[in-house]
Amino acid sequence: MARRVGERGARVGGRRLLAAALVAAVGFVPLVAGTAAAADGVRVGNDQIPACGATVSPTGYCAAVRNAGTAAVVDDARARTGRGYLRLDTPGGGDKVTVYAQGFNGRKLSEITDLEYSTLVEQGNDTRQVPALNIPLNPNKAGSTFTTLVFEPVYTATTPLQDGTWQTWPVSSAGGGWWASGTDPVTTGVPNKYGFASYTADFAAVKAALPDAVVVGGIAVNQGSGNPGLRSGVDDLRINGTTVDFDDPVVPSALAATGGNGQSARVRTAFAQPLSATLTGAGNAPVAGQDVTFTVTGGSAAFPGGATATATTGADGVATGPALSAGDTAGPVTVTATAGTLSTTFALTVTPAPVIPREADLSVALGVPATLKAGTTTPVTVTVRNAGPAAATRVTGAVTLPQGLKVTAAPGGIVGGDGRSVAYLVPNVAAGTASTFTITVTADRTVAGPRTLAGAVAPSQVRDPKLTNNATRVTTTVVR
Repeated sequence: MARRVGERGARVGGRRLLAAALVAAVGFVPLVAGTAAAADGVRVGNDQIPACGATVSPTGYCAAVRNAGTAAVVDDARARTGRGYLRLDTPGGGDKVTVYAQGFNGRKLSEITDLEYSTLVEQGNDTRQVPALNIPLNPNKAGSTFTTLVFEPVYTATTPLQDGTWQTWPVSSAGGGWWASGTDPVTTGVPNKYGFASYTADFAAVKAALPDAVVVGGIAVNQGSGNPGLRSGVDDLRINGTTVDFDDPVVPSALAATGGNGQSARVRTAFAQPLSATLTGAGNAPVAGQDVTFTVTGGSAAFPGGATATATTGADGVATGPALSAGDTAGPVTVTATAGTLSTTFALTVTPAPVIPREADLSVALGVPATLKAGTTTPVTVTVRNAGPAAATRVTGAVTLPQGLKVTAAPGGIVGGDGRSVAYLVPNVAAGTASTFTITVTADRTVAGPRTLAGAVAPSQVRDPKLTNNATRVTTTVVR
């Protein structure tokens, strides 16, 4: 009985697959879908599976049906991967449906190294049948220009076929399961005219028997005639390491501000976090590959290119805009993100620049030699420093000399007290800078021993937060 099921599919399937294959172009079409990538390969939805025609489908996938057979990608909670799967229906005994992945059209059979797919029987008349995997080809053998290689799980004798649960078929490594159209009558275990034993041969034996065979039309999943009432699912079709996840694209239904909302930045600085928005559909499923436009709709801020920037959602549905910079005016900022008719708003704040306190930390230092010979002169430096944070204006500096020392020159200074003091008026000392003056000091011939010089500084228009460094005393020794 098992053999008759296979032969029935072979006789009808061979003729129909030949017709489908002959209308396909021979050129290679990359096995890449036009929508967002699935986790480990490609995603294929209904809009990517047109009816097979005279040319290869633009998406690389097409469906050939007979009578009331149908193929449709459906959203279903029972999906093995993602949100849905490919549903095949053959309500009547003469119905048939085949979905082709056309990427290996024109390639050699020997180039196929990895095949796998998963099936789900939703309702069936015979638990010994699930969708088959077909490879129409030109065997390049004398006396034959076409056959269809068919893998049917029922012939693997490894896993009982079950209703209502996903089963995975490692086609390229399973033991048995292969037969070829046009080889009736067949005796199980005896090589057919193509050189491999029908039903019991594994894929390696099939390829070894057909070293020059060329794929015609593509690799397909097929629910053949003779299966009335069978409704099944197919998912995760893997060909040479690329997995097809049959899922319809997610229809966007919500856009949410999910990153960078509520933050603030000072005027003329960048906001710390870029803005990101998440686009989702039914069941909070992410929508990938969609443009989201971010527009400054209020306040003082801009993206690198102006008030508007566009980003594309990734596999997680998130679109992240470029850096946003605060403008010159403090206050609230609104940014609106849009994707089609959907929108969401970010509320941000530009804060004023920090107020620099009107304080200047002034200090004074004297440069005095350690010794000074009586009756001689020496230069003494007076350095006024401003550690900020504000500039100091109208600064007064002063040096007082002890008895026995006298100021004999003070460029820019005001000498008083019989030559024993000098004062300086400095219009401005910027934060982080210093002003230095040099005076000439003469030691009296009659003095000897230590002499202490005093220096002081004071601002007149800003507050000095630290007064301990506003005065200094330095001692020099007068020697004879």
